[in-house]
Amino acid sequence: MPTPTPTPGIKRRRKDKDVAAAARARARLTRVRRGKKKKASSGPPGEAAAAKQPVYLVVEHGVEKPTHSILEVAAGATARPLLYGKRGMSFAAVGTQFGPRIVGLCRDMTPIYDPKTSTEIDGPRLVDSMVHPILIPHGSKLYALSRSPSVVPGVDFMPWFFVFDLNMLPAGAGWDHLPPPPIFPCRLNPLEYRNPPEVHVASYAVVGSHILLSVQQDKGTCAFDVDTEKWDMVDVRNLPFIGQAVPLGGHLFIACSKATDGAAAVYYIKVFAPGTTSTGRTELSIIELPVESEGIVPGQLMCAMGMGRFSSFDIRCVDPSPEAKLDKARIVHRSYSLVEGGNATSTNSVVVVKEQRQIYKLRDPSCHLAYPLPVVAALTLYIFICCTPVKLHTPTGSRAN
Repeated sequence: MPTPTPTPGIKRRRKDKDVAAAARARARLTRVRRGKKKKASSGPPGEAAAAKQPVYLVVEHGVEKPTHSILEVAAGATARPLLYGKRGMSFAAVGTQFGPRIVGLCRDMTPIYDPKTSTEIDGPRLVDSMVHPILIPHGSKLYALSRSPSVVPGVDFMPWFFVFDLNMLPAGAGWDHLPPPPIFPCRLNPLEYRNPPEVHVASYAVVGSHILLSVQQDKGTCAFDVDTEKWDMVDVRNLPFIGQAVPLGGHLFIACSKATDGAAAVYYIKVFAPGTTSTGRTELSIIELPVESEGIVPGQLMCAMGMGRFSSFDIRCVDPSPEAKLDKARIVHRSYSLVEGGNATSTNSVVVVKEQRQIYKLRDPSCHLAYPLPVVAALTLYIFICCTPVKLHTPTGSRAN
């Protein structure tokens, strides 16, 4: 008996079911609890728009392909798998003349994702491979720095520092190498080369046209001028925080303090150009400001929201058994704002207010989630250079320890 031929209507319904099944198989974000939203304080024009800027999370999966997906922090949001992702990839948001882009980098892969159109292209390849590099956006340029520089040929071998201008896409774009930081193992004697030191980047920040950098060893702080493309030693001491300092506007930054075992702290950071100092050299001033707050939870990830605002993400998941896969995680999203004064006695104090707390459940029964950290980046597309500086009294004095 001949097999009946499916009608066009049946084909269409079957295709719709396949599309729906594929959509359900992707990682999805579900709001579990909506926190109480505090009334926003009045501020300069554009502050409300800055606070509403979307935040994107980069999810790492527990399967070979896709290794990563991107989703917006919103109830019901569905992840968009990256075609050119690779294990060990780092991510950053970069502003370009074509609009903001989310860029990844690992080994030779450079995926460039357009969040507006949900499209992705394979960017220029990096010949010298890096794993988990530090990505630092500045204008339309993306700087890539080796997190763990190696003196042995292979991954993270010299050169250790690159730049890529996204405004040059599609023609003429590519990675250009830059001089390495002076605190990297650039010059080793034969004895040191036989037993090379293990160097790891400990902390960094972007202050104006300078990139500040310290490593785990006590080798001081160096600064890279993106205009002259030169490094200078600016302090014999390391930066007083761990990881990246997140900009809050003006010269204010929030980071995890080394002195208080990772607790959040607010810093006033300023770099003085050689022509403005008595020594004729680049100098650095860092002051930790007294903070009044009900408690800041930095979580594993923080991102700037502009206009004295920032968000933190605390990712929680249960350790799966060796045979099991991680299918879900809980994400606590907290948003904070920085206000002036308060009840502190110092005129340089700041008050950090929690604006909102929301809890989401991240589920991915198909591609599963990577353990122990299924979310590897939290990115906002707000171009911080457009922000109005936070109006706080300028601190006086030298760097505080």
